Amino acid sequence: MPPQVALADVAAIETGMSATAAQAPLPAEGSDSADMALSTLIRVLEEFRTLDPDLPIQYALSFLTLAQNEGLSMGELAQRLAIAQSSASRNIAALSEWHSFGKPGLGLVEAREDPRERRRKLVSLTGKGRAFLHRLTALMVGHRIADPTTPVAVPAAPGLDARTAAAV
Repeated sequence: MPPQVALADVAAIETGMSATAAQAPLPAEGSDSADMALSTLIRVLEEFRTLDPDLPIQYALSFLTLAQNEGLSMGELAQRLAIAQSSASRNIAALSEWHSFGKPGLGLVEAREDPRERRRKLVSLTGKGRAFLHRLTALMVGHRIADPTTPVAVPAAPGLDARTAAAV
């Protein structure tokens, strides 16, 4: 007899959500909390557009995934986003110093050689990436950011040298 699967687990598999997220009650459509959640999401997406008005959502998802899991390899990023490794590599190139199309990248992440396996590249946020993440987090918790060009104080991160911190 096949194992029974809960309806929430089926919904999670079909939508790509975790079972917990699939079970979470949604705010009623048109409710204040639903409107606030959508407004916050829009503000966050608009903040990504300040970097590049044509920024693909895949770049935003790559950045957010790396922000949540610093030190992922490109292969691990590709696996988490369910995209080809070549796509993950292009996303990282655009988010780092040099875009694959010959134009400057966004400077939010950097890929470094894994000291234990030289063919692997491990990706982490730069000082600029940490500052941008700080801006996004501030938007999500309800703090207004009037001018996106205003420097944001970023707490010192492990391994952040004085020169990088000053550039932020």
